[in-house]
Amino acid sequence: MKFLLFPLILFSNIVLSQSIINYERTYSDTLPEKFKLNIPTLRSHIYNGIPSYYKEEEKYKRMSYKFADIQAYHISNLLHNGNVYSDWDELETYLNDVLQKVLPEELKNDSVIHAYIYKDGYLNAFMTPSGQFFNNIFILSRIGDEASLAAVIAHELAHYYKQHSLQSFIQNELGNFDYGLIDTKKREHFSVLLELEADSLAMLWLKNSNYNIAGFFKTYRIMQREEEKLLSRLEDKWELKEQTHPLSKKRVENFMNFYKKNKDYEGELFLIDKEKFHKFKKESKKESLTFLLNDFEYYECLELAFKFHLMDPDNLDYVYYLMESIRRIGYTDTEIWKENFITNRYYDTVRVDGVRKKKKVKRDLFEKLDFSLLPITQEEAKYIKARFYWEGEKKFKTYNEAYEFYYKVGKALNCKECVLSYALSITRNKENRDKFLKEYLSFENIKYKKYAENLINETVSNKLSNNKLLVFNEFDTYIKQGKEKIPIRRLTTDSINLISAIFDSVKTSFPNRIPIFLPDLKNYNLNEYRLLLELEYFSFMYLKSKGEKTKLHILDPRYIELFYKYDVNEIEFINCAYYESRKIENTIEAYKQIINTSYQELFSSPKKTKSFEIIITSLREIKNRKMKIKYYGDDNILKFKDPSYNQIIELLKNKIKEKEKKAYDADVRYQKGW
Repeated sequence: MKFLLFPLILFSNIVLSQSIINYERTYSDTLPEKFKLNIPTLRSHIYNGIPSYYKEEEKYKRMSYKFADIQAYHISNLLHNGNVYSDWDELETYLNDVLQKVLPEELKNDSVIHAYIYKDGYLNAFMTPSGQFFNNIFILSRIGDEASLAAVIAHELAHYYKQHSLQSFIQNELGNFDYGLIDTKKREHFSVLLELEADSLAMLWLKNSNYNIAGFFKTYRIMQREEEKLLSRLEDKWELKEQTHPLSKKRVENFMNFYKKNKDYEGELFLIDKEKFHKFKKESKKESLTFLLNDFEYYECLELAFKFHLMDPDNLDYVYYLMESIRRIGYTDTEIWKENFITNRYYDTVRVDGVRKKKKVKRDLFEKLDFSLLPITQEEAKYIKARFYWEGEKKFKTYNEAYEFYYKVGKALNCKECVLSYALSITRNKENRDKFLKEYLSFENIKYKKYAENLINETVSNKLSNNKLLVFNEFDTYIKQGKEKIPIRRLTTDSINLISAIFDSVKTSFPNRIPIFLPDLKNYNLNEYRLLLELEYFSFMYLKSKGEKTKLHILDPRYIELFYKYDVNEIEFINCAYYESRKIENTIEAYKQIINTSYQELFSSPKKTKSFEIIITSLREIKNRKMKIKYYGDDNILKFKDPSYNQIIELLKNKIKEKEKKAYDADVRYQKGW
């Protein structure tokens, strides 16, 4: 990469702000008690709220209870998996204050309704049948006022009030959406109608709350920009089709009809606290970027960071995320460095001999202020501070030039981690890389000191032992009745102990493995739990790597910290699923009996048709060895007359050994360059 010069004077406050470190959030390792919902109690609450006619008619009884059971388990997991902010009380309180403002009279006596903030970098919000509203942190980073937030809340409250999730579930259980292309269209049409119904009711509620009804229009415009962006990335599509949600164009039309009837009504943009809103909006931007980067959504992180950077060019956080997203894109595909920054993913619509076609965008982002390529709406454009990109000499064109440019900006802003990012971008010149690593190590209060030292000394993996971290994830158990697959709920300590006993028995055959049972870990170390889940997700991902043999610690230094902690050179993830077949009994009593079946009963009973599936993936920090190993065990039919417990243990041991053989063969091919 070659260095580019640029005038620092373009960044207005660059010298004054260079020592300022922006907002940094840490996450609690434990959950407050209010997050640990009791599943039977939650199930009863949901079931009691289902209309009586569903519970009285024979064909709906089981469906209603099943719906309550599935939702209770899902909601409990949502609040217990570390993806909800449990330690941001100020924001949670603010969100609930807005919720209370928009809450309609019909729901004023519903004391269980509560709002939570979800750790996610995408545009989404949802509400459960028991009254928990989840608002993705990303939404706060994109909307411009409290009325827009209230519009999102009102829409989800309408779904809750109308019990749309129950309606969809019942229709699906009745088989109305299950077969053929026509029924798929019916499912989508039904879902779209529910969304439009929620919109209509929410508009009325927003007006009654004294919020400005334009909040709906603004959120629809953000959605519309996302749709336009998606469409312009698709080579062979001219329009998007409605699936689960109506297209934003239709929603805007419906809003305009509502607005015409209420054009004399104004309402307020803020009813709770304008200052707090903008504070949370600012803080949510970095949070959104963090989750996109950690979820391997590098392009999405890049475009969002660039959008934020345009509005606040002196903010070192946005510069860092620009660098890191570019670096990681380039690390997995070295050809990208010469491509045009951002525009390489987009298509223009042209006419050739009167025929409409799409062709790759060849121009760079800064030829003109083009809102079809920029990750912003035209309404947001008035807030752009970094208009210098379209003025005078071009600052950069390609990803390579952009990376060099933002490295210089990061240096000017005294971004220490930007220096490490730059060092990690140099993969074929150790001497040059080490120069930047040494510069990084010269700083105080850096994140990855031990890692950088090991990288210089080429001891990143050499000092790791040959032990493996053996991570047992969820042990899923199901009873099959015909086509229906009913999960058994592990609600007692005894059930967990039995699964732990199975894993302990497996471990005795592999003394170099350190076992972890993930469901236990989230009770006392949520951050590590989430990191391991992130790594497991990555272990399944297909990684298109052009020009580099990808190394885990280069992709993301956070991962090697976990290897250091446990002193292992490999992390194995084991996922199991146990199935047992029984005769069909379509009664609510039969369903209750199944979900309350104990593991002891399940694994000790003979004369049942049963099978066991095992999937093993691993990530490795071993020199000259393949980084990822995937092993998919077959569907193993267990012996009919024998109890399952010992058979499961033996199968697990055998499959781990088979995975080891597959890893050896994969390493041989890797070393030969096959």
